[in-house]
Amino acid sequence: MVPRQRPSETSTRRRFLRTAAGTLATGVAAGTSGCLSALPPLGQEQSYGRLEVPPPDDPSYRRWLPAPSTFEHDRSHYTFLYTRPSKIDGGEPEEFIFRQAATKTRVDYFGIGYRDFDFLLDVDFGTVIEADFEPSAVTATLTDSGYDPEGSYGEYELFARSDVPRRAAVGDGAIVWSSSRVHDAPDVRALIDAESGGRRRYHEGSDSFSRLTEAIGASRMIIGGPEFGDPTDRAELGADGFRFDDDAVYQVIELLFPEGAAPTTERLEREFRDAYWMSEEAEVFDVQVDGRSGSIETRIPRKRSGEVTVMNDPPQVTWGADFDADARAVTLRHEAGEAVDTEWLWFDPETGARPGMIEKEPLWTDERRVGPGDADTVDLSDRPDVTGASMVLARGECCAFRTLFDYELGGER
Repeated sequence: MVPRQRPSETSTRRRFLRTAAGTLATGVAAGTSGCLSALPPLGQEQSYGRLEVPPPDDPSYRRWLPAPSTFEHDRSHYTFLYTRPSKIDGGEPEEFIFRQAATKTRVDYFGIGYRDFDFLLDVDFGTVIEADFEPSAVTATLTDSGYDPEGSYGEYELFARSDVPRRAAVGDGAIVWSSSRVHDAPDVRALIDAESGGRRRYHEGSDSFSRLTEAIGASRMIIGGPEFGDPTDRAELGADGFRFDDDAVYQVIELLFPEGAAPTTERLEREFRDAYWMSEEAEVFDVQVDGRSGSIETRIPRKRSGEVTVMNDPPQVTWGADFDADARAVTLRHEAGEAVDTEWLWFDPETGARPGMIEKEPLWTDERRVGPGDADTVDLSDRPDVTGASMVLARGECCAFRTLFDYELGGER
């Protein structure tokens, strides 16, 4: 389920996809900055009625999703996030902006702008990006930003780096990427094998997953997996997505219950009123149960364009780091991607003493803006308790933040 408390404009440390999209999406469970904005539960003033929701698109992304049974270890409950990156104008629902921004901070820069992706698919094993690009330009970006060639796999060229272990596979129109920072079980080969037909796909091996993904389809953003979005705690699988038309945005939740365990429409509506958190701006709700399937839909009026801050539309950057153990100094590097104003960048030393809290220290104090090739070194010689380094995006005067990069001192993960 979407957490019942969440920051008004931030992703908390390792919060987004680790719990909600296997990973939301990615990186949803961890500490907060201390600035939480709790949305009120849905009240009796909320109206209910039938909605005309735009139909979903075909879930063609399923060809990338391997069946859990094809793994040696149990992967029976992995989740997924699918999005078609879009320009943010500030008029979108807060929850949509939050999810897209958190997704953008998870992925490295490959020489392709985030908005130029046809789609991004994120699961426990890695991230798939489909886009129109020249493979040689992507491979050049990788090697120029700290990745080393690592041979090939099928029709894909492989690249890897070890500061925070990451791997990128570059093919014709697709990049498959994994990072130990954001993926629970990195395995780019499993995703490539599913897409090529060399491994059974999830929807081919699970009637339940097939039914759920047919119902939720594809749209601007979807998060799905075990019990996701279910206020009754009965569902076998669930998915939560956003669909847009010219006048409104629609948040749609599809649920699939075990045989004989579906609630009545009345109970689903009651549980939803009491427990589930949807976009704050939602106005009219439609709750239905049909056999094993349940759906919750809401209409969100399109707002006028508003202010778009760096927090709402964060930079896409490949960050790197290294640690000099003798000097106890950590160096953080901007390797590739968008330039960033330094007033937004902060160092957070991790000690384990205050889980979930950040301690912001300025970075690049002599620079106003940093881009590819810029580095800053932090002296930790008098702080033996520091075991990790994080870079966060935040306003100087506020506790709201997004984690951009985590690095464990003293070696590979």
